[in-house]
Amino acid sequence: MLSACAGTGPSAPSAADLQAFERAAQQDSMRSECDWNVRYAPVAPRDASVAQLQAIATARLAALQLAPAWTLSMPGSEAHAFSDSEQDRAGLQLLLSIVLPAMERYPAGVFARTGLRHVVLVKDLSVDGQRRLAMPAPDIDSVVYADNLLAALCPSGMELRVHHEYYHFIEYRLFNDFYYRDPAWLALNPAGTAYGQGGATAYGKGFQNLGHPQPGLVSLYAAYGPEEDKAEVFGWMMAPAYALRLQQWTAFDPTLLAKRQRLMEVLGTLENSY
Repeated sequence: MLSACAGTGPSAPSAADLQAFERAAQQDSMRSECDWNVRYAPVAPRDASVAQLQAIATARLAALQLAPAWTLSMPGSEAHAFSDSEQDRAGLQLLLSIVLPAMERYPAGVFARTGLRHVVLVKDLSVDGQRRLAMPAPDIDSVVYADNLLAALCPSGMELRVHHEYYHFIEYRLFNDFYYRDPAWLALNPAGTAYGQGGATAYGKGFQNLGHPQPGLVSLYAAYGPEEDKAEVFGWMMAPAYALRLQQWTAFDPTLLAKRQRLMEVLGTLENSY
């Protein structure tokens, strides 16, 4: 892990940088479920400037009828733009290597149908003082993805977050509510299923998002609320590094199978109604 930091950041990281890197690695909620053999191809040569990386992102997102944004201004949220430092070039390169292919997995027209127009790409994102890697921002027709010591984290776990947060965006556009308690979804659960107090309560506790902790739930984080349950199934369904495990679990978990089928129907409806 430490060598990953040294290879992608400045040539001589400070002791504080190394401590922050190790702390981020230990706090990565996807660490326990990570396939560390999964890697994402760079989008440009290693010495590409931030301007060159931004041009690549602009072109690839334009093919999806999307546009990048490089700054964020939203109440309660803070983030920094990428500079052309060695560390920022490496951070943006890694972020784009994950986010761009993730967005390219979607059927044509889905983004336009949900009103997604922008992908905000920043670093050091925080929401109400909590460090985040991603968030939906339907008020500005955007999803936000950030380098927040991403080199310390599970790469495929970041892709799962890309899809997870986009599903929150979809849900808001479908129901005008991030926390809609969909009766059709709730009816899929086994009797006695109880959710927690929302995903935000998992932050800052060394939480590990273990897979399939009980019948009907794809992950431990899915138990925090029905909105997280949906977004987690969607994320595991869309990220190739996790989709096979989800498929294996659905072979003997009819509730989880029904949930996956429901979200495949949502995606199919969005594709076909465009």
